[in-house]
Amino acid sequence: MISRTIALCIVVFLVPVVSWSQWWKVTTPEEIWLTQVGAAAHGSYLMHDANFQLPQAPMCCEPYQGSTALSMSVSAVIRQEITKFLRLNLRGTFMPMSGEFVKDQTIFVSGATEGLTRSTLTTSMSYVGGEILADFRIANPVRFMAGVSMGTLTGATFSQQEDLIVPGTGTFENGKRSRNVATGAEMLGVNTSQMGIVVGLGMDLPMTENHSVVITPELLYTIATADIVTGQKWRTNSLRLGASIGFSLNAPEPPTPVERRREEFLDSVIVRIAPDADEYRTLGPERIVIDTAVDVDLVVITERSYRTDTVFLPKAPVINAAIAARAVQPNGSLKEVFTINVSTQYVTEALPILPAIFFDAQSITISQRYHQVRSAKEFDLRAVAPRTTAVHRDILNVIGERLASAPTITVQLKGTADPTTENSDCNLAQQRAMAVKDYLTRVWGIDAGRITVLASTGSCAPDRPTRRLSEEGYAENRRVEITSNDLSLLASVAKRRFNEARTVDPPRIQFDPTGTSTQYVTDWKLEARTGDKTLFSKAGKGLPETVTQDLNITTAEQMTSGVPVDVELTINGIRRATASATTKLAVRKDTSNTELERLTLTLFEVASDEISAVAEEQIKNFVENVPTGSTVIVRGFADMLGNADFNKKLSQKRAESVCTTIRKYLRKKVDIQCNDITTDRFPPGIESYATPEERFLSRTVQIEVKKARN
Repeated sequence: MISRTIALCIVVFLVPVVSWSQWWKVTTPEEIWLTQVGAAAHGSYLMHDANFQLPQAPMCCEPYQGSTALSMSVSAVIRQEITKFLRLNLRGTFMPMSGEFVKDQTIFVSGATEGLTRSTLTTSMSYVGGEILADFRIANPVRFMAGVSMGTLTGATFSQQEDLIVPGTGTFENGKRSRNVATGAEMLGVNTSQMGIVVGLGMDLPMTENHSVVITPELLYTIATADIVTGQKWRTNSLRLGASIGFSLNAPEPPTPVERRREEFLDSVIVRIAPDADEYRTLGPERIVIDTAVDVDLVVITERSYRTDTVFLPKAPVINAAIAARAVQPNGSLKEVFTINVSTQYVTEALPILPAIFFDAQSITISQRYHQVRSAKEFDLRAVAPRTTAVHRDILNVIGERLASAPTITVQLKGTADPTTENSDCNLAQQRAMAVKDYLTRVWGIDAGRITVLASTGSCAPDRPTRRLSEEGYAENRRVEITSNDLSLLASVAKRRFNEARTVDPPRIQFDPTGTSTQYVTDWKLEARTGDKTLFSKAGKGLPETVTQDLNITTAEQMTSGVPVDVELTINGIRRATASATTKLAVRKDTSNTELERLTLTLFEVASDEISAVAEEQIKNFVENVPTGSTVIVRGFADMLGNADFNKKLSQKRAESVCTTIRKYLRKKVDIQCNDITTDRFPPGIESYATPEERFLSRTVQIEVKKARN
């Protein structure tokens, strides 16, 4: 009867609504009252509110109390909007209902013994009915639902038994530990007409833009108003959580997709401003044109923007470079037009051997200043530049080659350590000597028995240490001294004849950038080249400055007679501007009609003017071939460190000792000059006092023989 009533209500309700919806032409879901059909599924939490006994299932004493169970429910759904805020919701629902009730009771066994029984009742039935809900939209998309449910219970059965729990032994009167057993029995007195009050919340989630498909998560609570068994207190409430899906019967056609596009058309007007100003842009007014293209599947709305901006761009700066070269005369006056005159002279020079290897502080490793090869095949004495320092850079290889070619020569190595910074450490000194020995044996294959490392005890400072308390003095005391039983091992390197620059005129040149731009310049560079060689260069930030460049012998030797020196001034400016100016300086080299033979002696002990045996042998061999009528100049040198007066006097004494030795062996008539003492410039082949070997090589006496050029 109830089912027929619900069906009749649905028919009466839908017919006019559907007809009206077809008559009412709309374009969007918000402009039409939607009619939806669909289904729902929920997980159900059953709550049995009970205090009962089944008449056909007797138990000892107390009635069953409440319990809970889980179930599932499915529904057919019809929804009709009355307004956009109110909707009528009709459902037909099927939900299995079950329950399990347990009751423990105390009994007396055998008269006075207290026992415990447990009665278990399991019920099973199904609910079939309908729900009428008013569905309110309280805050889009949240909806509140309230209404009633009406239905019937079908297939109600139960199973029951009573078990003896305590005591652990014994039986009921039937001789078993269970009684009142019933399985799958029909439940009598079931109230088949069930009603309830339903409240809940839902949230509409449209799956399509026109709301043709809507999924609604739901939470529903049903309060039962009728007992399940007549005359027994037993009502079942339910809490359902799930979702419904609705298909709209009268959803409007889905809207055509709309694609929005934007196109920008930018034009610019260029206005030039000062080179050092900042670039900027002024935006022009924007003109918008909208174009709509409608197709069956797509509506394209194109927004076109037209704008003309004004761009203020700095002009490229124009910069100029200018350079003029003037000779600076010895008296300081300037000469506009000039030629670089270099006087040269052929020189045959015996390059000295400094029998010492210098080490860095606390180090036992041979310094990278010394040229070290991996095998003897890599060394070629002819490739060594004819300069004193260049020969010393290869002293290990020179000595190694001489030892290899003369098997009878032996060598002695004595390591030293600085007394101030290294505490005259003998272990450090010994390891330095061993490093030199290792190189000679490993690279040059010298028999280790020919090399003696002199042992020292106590202090391992040099016998005549440099006593200057400065890093220069300390560095000179960190060395390995080399001696030999054969003076030829430490003889000067074989004579070589080369054309040496003697004087340069002018001594210096001034480069004047007058005429160069004074605006927008960021940096500059001045460079002088001859062929592919750079003679000198200088650079700076800002405006170029006047540069005065000294012309020394080393620079002059790189020049070639008849090949001009190209001088270029390059300036850079803002905005990547650049400019350059060049000038050419003529070069003339004249070679003297006389030539020189030169011997440099470097075997003086520190602060000593005594001629060593090696030095005396070198002087003797050198003067044997001096021709009659030659001029022999003995020139003393000293480094510019320390006391200048002491250095000058020491250089004079050394020169006089050399002159005395020359006279001892020279029997020819020659002009001997012994008063040329130099303390204000480097000896030939020396360019600095930066290293201890350069300082040692500067404390020397040079014998120079001037004779007619062959």
